[in-house]
Amino acid sequence: MTGLLERIVAGEETVGVLLSGEMVLGSGPEEKIVSRVDGSPVGVIATAGPAEVRAAYEAAAAAAPKWGAMGPGPRSEILHRAAALFRERVDVIGGIISADMGKPLSEARAEVAKGAAVLDYYAEIGYRKLGTTFSTDFDEDIFTMAVPLGVVTLVTPWNFPFSIPLRKLSAALAAGNSVLFKPSTNAAFCGLAIGATLLEAGVDPGALHVIVGKSSVIEAELLEAPELKGVSLTGSYATAAAMRRRLPVEIPFQAELGGKNTLVIWRDADLDLALDVVDQSAFRNNGQICTSAGRLLVHDEIFDAFVARLSGSLRAREDKTGSDELGILVSPRETEHIEEFVSLGQTEAADVVRPEWRDNRVPPTLLVEPQVGTLTREEIFGPVVTVERVHSIEETVDKANDTAYGLTSGIVTGDLSVARAFWLGSEAGTVKVNAPLTGLPFHVPFEGWQHSGAGYAEGGEASLDFFTKHKTVYIRSAR
Repeated sequence: MTGLLERIVAGEETVGVLLSGEMVLGSGPEEKIVSRVDGSPVGVIATAGPAEVRAAYEAAAAAAPKWGAMGPGPRSEILHRAAALFRERVDVIGGIISADMGKPLSEARAEVAKGAAVLDYYAEIGYRKLGTTFSTDFDEDIFTMAVPLGVVTLVTPWNFPFSIPLRKLSAALAAGNSVLFKPSTNAAFCGLAIGATLLEAGVDPGALHVIVGKSSVIEAELLEAPELKGVSLTGSYATAAAMRRRLPVEIPFQAELGGKNTLVIWRDADLDLALDVVDQSAFRNNGQICTSAGRLLVHDEIFDAFVARLSGSLRAREDKTGSDELGILVSPRETEHIEEFVSLGQTEAADVVRPEWRDNRVPPTLLVEPQVGTLTREEIFGPVVTVERVHSIEETVDKANDTAYGLTSGIVTGDLSVARAFWLGSEAGTVKVNAPLTGLPFHVPFEGWQHSGAGYAEGGEASLDFFTKHKTVYIRSAR
């Protein structure tokens, strides 16, 4: 490991931001980070102030022409090299992720593996942004060129602190952009480790800066810089709305936001399959996934049987809580937020199914037959799921769409006509049949509707489309 990464991993001294390849102590407030797994100190971060953001933009703008003019071959080699380094360090990076935000270590390692695969993918498709040629009725040739936006800012969340940043960083760098990368302060050490490894792999130090800082301190400098040419965010609707208000109208803006995602269990569903799909859709990563199923609609004919089996499955997890990280949320504030929804369920739901877990961890919870309102329409973002009866596919589609969000939805059924009626009627950007709502391939476009997204889709070539602009060239003979 490089000296930079060793300092980040050791956590024995104050670290700051990565600016032009150097660790710089920021002029913003200090953040003391403790492990979400055992409460031990992880380290202290001197976060960025406006001065560090300004310096990063100036350096990124200076580096952008060289990095953008580099051929796709050299950039591809760098991204492949970074992917190999991350695979070598899966245990180290996985441990950082788990300490940062409480993700089970097995899931953290899997996230690192997926992020490395994303790097390899964009290393290859960076060759494919070649433009288009056109025929005309005149004596001229016309073609388009895809060129980098320039300097882009990437803002990422804590729930997937490795794979989401890598999805954005890989595409932005492969397309030839310089980057300011702002990870969540709840995933700061992971963000710094990502930056240190990419720099070690050969990314131009001027083309990548990791800015750990509080939005209240640096947002104006981050979003109003004259060098800024594009912003990609994964976060909340409120954050996106606040950012969009600050950005000039010409700045491309890509946002993947939250969701109140519905999973339907139809009357003909294989209940073993349905239980597995619910488990992966609702409780993976302790429910802290934008695409998690927060609402189950179960056909009346199987409702009681399915709820009984699902309740039994949750209670069977009690014996596992002593040996893994299940139930650890990213922060005490998020835990309190979840408990507020559960308390509301005590008065607005017919039943609350919740196993007893140790250490005040948040167990998987069912709010059975809640009143229509906050519990059924608002994103909870934790291992808490509402369960409601439905009778017809028309009622099911109406209920699934009764929210301001439109990220994902799904149905478990063997009836193709029912499945088709659901995917056609669902007001969500992604609809799945007989598959978990979580776990989206990185080469497939991912787009949120309504309050779940803004601007461009993300993933696959759609991300390259976002991180490039097009120049049209007309050529006529001089004679």
